[in-house]
Amino acid sequence: MSKLTIGSHIRHRSPSLDTIPLDILFDIFQLLPIQSVLALRQTSKSFDAITRMRSLWAFFLRTLVQQNIPIPYFDGKSPESLSALELERFTCRALALRINWTNPNPNLKREIQFGEARKRSHVFCMEFLPGRDNRWLVSVTSLPHAKYIIQCWDLTVLQPVCIAKLTYTDKAYNHVVINNDPSSPAIMAIQSKPEVTEILTIDFEEKDPESAFVPLSAIDGRRVIHLLSGSTLVTRCQKRDGKLSIWDISDQPYEKIQLVSPSLLQEDRCRTMHFCDDYLIIFLIRTVELYSTIPRPSNIATLGVPISYPLAQHSFHYDFIDQVNMSEQVSWYAARLHRPSPINIVIRFWPGDTLHHFVLDPNPAYVPGRETSLYNLPYLVQPTLVQKICSSVRLPSRSATVLGRYGTMLLLDNHDPDGMAYSDFQHQRLSVRILTATGGSSTSPHSSHDSMAFHILGGSYWNSAAIDEESGRIVVSNVDGMITLFEYL
Repeated sequence: MSKLTIGSHIRHRSPSLDTIPLDILFDIFQLLPIQSVLALRQTSKSFDAITRMRSLWAFFLRTLVQQNIPIPYFDGKSPESLSALELERFTCRALALRINWTNPNPNLKREIQFGEARKRSHVFCMEFLPGRDNRWLVSVTSLPHAKYIIQCWDLTVLQPVCIAKLTYTDKAYNHVVINNDPSSPAIMAIQSKPEVTEILTIDFEEKDPESAFVPLSAIDGRRVIHLLSGSTLVTRCQKRDGKLSIWDISDQPYEKIQLVSPSLLQEDRCRTMHFCDDYLIIFLIRTVELYSTIPRPSNIATLGVPISYPLAQHSFHYDFIDQVNMSEQVSWYAARLHRPSPINIVIRFWPGDTLHHFVLDPNPAYVPGRETSLYNLPYLVQPTLVQKICSSVRLPSRSATVLGRYGTMLLLDNHDPDGMAYSDFQHQRLSVRILTATGGSSTSPHSSHDSMAFHILGGSYWNSAAIDEESGRIVVSNVDGMITLFEYL
């Protein structure tokens, strides 16, 4: 490696960056914004060579990952197996999406509608299948005469197509939950009949959409399904006692444990859940509770399924929870230490037009690797209020709140242009706010506490929404059964 010769440098030419040792230049380039690195590539052959070094782009990509910025289409890939050009493309694509995603006026790259327009049809549920490069979208549409259609759409083609379709009639359909573990063969659970819960997968290679949904197993009995995570299914008994049951569906489904709490004996209803390893966090209409999901021996002889009681509980001092969304935020630092990540929680209490952003903080005394117990709780069960967000909803307009793993909160609510009050004509707003565990907005070129208005629609035609942070996509459903895809990458 050549050294900078001060004497000859002064005598023969003016100072030049080209004469600085490579290792020092490499350190300098690591401190520059990526846009500046790409600009320097155009200035000289030596800079062009440095900006194409694999180690430089591996560093930039690793930095984005450590900042908890999503990398589009990186699902399941190993950085060690990628070339310098591939690393550069992943890095630049992630940076471009982040800049646009956090811009107060994001640039819409593509908008397309798909589905089948029908009178009195409503797409009331949509969700991206986790993993799989977020290629697939599942939608549930209600039709007249108690008819329901569950469809899986391929969004990677120019015009999204339905690759799987399941139709229920005679009020057979009740509810569907998507498995949050993409490695599990079970993709969804459907309460398809009054007395049956079905576990299904999807044959993505099947040419006939009507045959693509494949049953794996079934559980008899009337119940409400709440969560499917890997081989764990959580259901609630519809009887007055309201017991929650945890099922193992890995082979032949069996009831593993029952969760019992004084709150569950009331008229409370489960709003949302978070399952991880050996514990379960449950939000009811007035409380949040944390359970161990490991059956333990009891000094009291009991027949049947083992029973678990809450290890910790917190009650909210509001009327009751009308709507709640919960998502564990991606944290490179927490994953590196094998510790729980902060959980973002957004609650709309009844009555009111205000959303409350809480954070469920990890317990600093928690010891990873040990069983969850009263003395080793993974979280501090009392959520911390971070901020309040105004989000007006006027009936009969529909609203939706969606939380992503990277802290994106998508709001579908009402909007009055220029602050004017519309009594007979309403507007709907599709806005995004980037949440962090400490509140406000994450660090970005357009850091702001305000919501970013991605779209505004005159009238009340949007019905539900879903978000794909990794690929920069938002889908909204219309009251006529159509789905609109917005792409920002």
